[in-house]
Amino acid sequence: MYLALILTIVIGLYAFDLWLSVLNYNHRHAPIPKEVNDVYDGESYQKWLEYSMANFKLGIISKTVQVTLLILLLLLRVFPWIDVVIGSLNLGFTMGTILFLLSYFLLSFLVGIPFSYYKQFVIEEKFGFNRTTKKTFFVDKIKAMMLTVVLGAPLIYLISIWYQQSGPLFILWVWLTGVSILFVVNATYTKIFVPLFNKLTPLEDGELRDLIVSFAKSIGYEVKKISVMNASKRSTKLNAFFSGFGKMKQVVLFDTLISKLTKDEVISVLAHEIGHAKHMDVLKNMVLSFLMLSMYSAVLWATLQMEAFSIAFGFTSAHFGFGLILFSILIAPVDRLLDIPITYLSRRAEYKADSFAAIHWNKESMISALKQLARSNFSNLTPHPLFVKMTYTHPPIFERIRAIGNIQEKTNAS
Repeated sequence: MYLALILTIVIGLYAFDLWLSVLNYNHRHAPIPKEVNDVYDGESYQKWLEYSMANFKLGIISKTVQVTLLILLLLLRVFPWIDVVIGSLNLGFTMGTILFLLSYFLLSFLVGIPFSYYKQFVIEEKFGFNRTTKKTFFVDKIKAMMLTVVLGAPLIYLISIWYQQSGPLFILWVWLTGVSILFVVNATYTKIFVPLFNKLTPLEDGELRDLIVSFAKSIGYEVKKISVMNASKRSTKLNAFFSGFGKMKQVVLFDTLISKLTKDEVISVLAHEIGHAKHMDVLKNMVLSFLMLSMYSAVLWATLQMEAFSIAFGFTSAHFGFGLILFSILIAPVDRLLDIPITYLSRRAEYKADSFAAIHWNKESMISALKQLARSNFSNLTPHPLFVKMTYTHPPIFERIRAIGNIQEKTNAS
C-alpha cells in the first residue's frame, strides 16, 4: 500500500505537470492581445514559436528522465543498497545520513547536467541568447554543487541531531533552524551569494545615476546601493531584482537591461523594484515562508515516524535519510495546491509594483519597458490561464500593461 501510494504521487504529479505543460504549449497559437500585438513582428514571432517548441520538448524529456530515474531507484531498492554500502564504513548516524543524501543529490545533479548543457549551448545558442563559455558553464555547476554541499551538510546535521534528541520538539527546532536560514539568506543574498557567480559593481556616476537619485529623493527613498550585475557574461536576457531589508536592501540591474533600455525605461524598472521595497514585499514573503515552514516541519516529523514507508522500499526499519527523500515526495502535492494562492499573492505584488512605477514615474516608459523585456527575453504573450494560475509569479505582460492603463486612467480622472 505504501509503495503504491508513493508511486501514485510520483507518476500522478508527472502526468499532471505534463498535461499542464501541453495545455500551455497548445495555447501558443491563441490570438495575441492588442496590448502586446506590437512586441513581435512576423519573423520574430515565428522565432519565438520555435524557441518555445525547443524548450517544451527538452522540458518533457528532462522531466521524464528524472521521474523514471526516481521510480527505478525506488523499485530496484537502490536506496537500501546505498545504505548498506555506507553502513559498512561505520561513519555513525549523522555522517552516514549526510553521505546517503549526498549520494542521491550527486546522482540527480549529474543526470541534470546534459539537459542544462543542451539548453545553454544548443537552444540558447541557436536563438542568440547564450554568452556563456563552456568553462564558465562547468565552473558554475561546480560552484552550485559545492554551495549545496556546504549549506546542505550542516542543515542535515542539525536536523539529524534534533531528530535524535528532541522528540516532538523536533518540529520547533526544525522550524527555528529554517527561519534562521531564510532570514540570513534573504539578508545576505546579494552581498554573499550573487558575487559567487556574478560581478557586482556600483552604478557609475553620470546622467542615469543622477536621474535615479533625483527620482528616489522625490519619493522619499534613500538610494544606498544600486548595483550593476555583469549578466551579459552569460546571457543577453534582461532583468532586475530587489533583495534584502533594512540596511541590507539593494537593487540590482542587469548590465543588459541598462544597455538595451532607454534611461526612462531603466528608471521605470527601478521604480518597480523600489515599489517592492516600499510595499515590504521581501518581508511579506519571508513571513509567508515562515508559516509554510511550520507546516513542513510537522509533515516531516510525521513522515520520519512512519516505519512502514521505509520497510515498503526495502529497509528493515525507519530510515532517517530515506524519510527525508520520502518527505520531498509526499509534500509535493501539497506544494502544487499551495502554488495557487502563493503565485496569486506574488502576481498581486507585481501589479502593485507596476502601479507604483506608473504613478510615480511614467506610464508610457513602464509600458515600453515591459514590452522591451518581453521582446528581449522571448516572453510568452499567450500563456494558458490555468498555467498562469499554477506557475506564474508575474502576471502575463498583456495583463500588466492593461492594469497600468487602468491605473493611469483612474489617476487622471481623480
